[in-house]
Amino acid sequence: MLVFVYTEYMEIPEILEKTGLNQKEAMVYMALLELGTASVEGIARKAGTKRPTTYLILDELQKKGLATLVPRAKKVLYMPESPDKIISDLNRKQELMKRFLPNLLAVYNQPKNKPQVLLYEGKEAVGDVYEKILDAKNVDFFATTKDIAAVYPDYPERLVQKTLNKQIKVRELLTQNPEDIAFAKKTKRSDHYEQRFTPAGKSFLTDNVLFDNNIVFFSYEPHIFAVQIQSVTIYQSLKTLFELAWNTAEKYDNVVK
Repeated sequence: MLVFVYTEYMEIPEILEKTGLNQKEAMVYMALLELGTASVEGIARKAGTKRPTTYLILDELQKKGLATLVPRAKKVLYMPESPDKIISDLNRKQELMKRFLPNLLAVYNQPKNKPQVLLYEGKEAVGDVYEKILDAKNVDFFATTKDIAAVYPDYPERLVQKTLNKQIKVRELLTQNPEDIAFAKKTKRSDHYEQRFTPAGKSFLTDNVLFDNNIVFFSYEPHIFAVQIQSVTIYQSLKTLFELAWNTAEKYDNVVK
């Protein structure tokens, strides 16, 4: 029986966390419940928190109605408020959610086809966009590889590996510049990785990608940035243009010899 009570007691801070307190708030409130009225030093010692931190936590517990300063005490003392306050607060939040739930559902159920345009600037932010592409199932590039190979040298190999593992299907419409042809020669092609080429003399000045109803334009000059458009209709329009270009593009074996 003692073991059962001890185990249940040890779970109380975890339960308190589930009601909205963070871990340290739960430990300090638990210490306060045990001690009754106590000084900050005593509470900190019981809770295992540092004294300056304990002051801040007690201030938060006061705001939540779970701790009170003892009035007219010679030193700073705190006393706990009843845990019933937690139930009251949860009930209040529940009633508030019930009241405004229709409004939230109305926003949730609005059509989601409104286009979004996102701008990413800098090597790290643009790199995050390339990471998103790695998680897609089907990706179409119409691009040149010279810029990405210089800035993110490991990315093409990671992309190829994903195609070899059949985690992603990629089509690349490349230019016939020397860098793209050299890249194509060393790429491990498969039924999940196809490459074709634009007519000689035609080039892309940006790296461009179609995936998951998204279009991304990457630019490396005069600085690194990417523009992402999330739009089903724009995606479908550019997808159609890509298919037309792909069907008339130079096949791999005609260019890479």
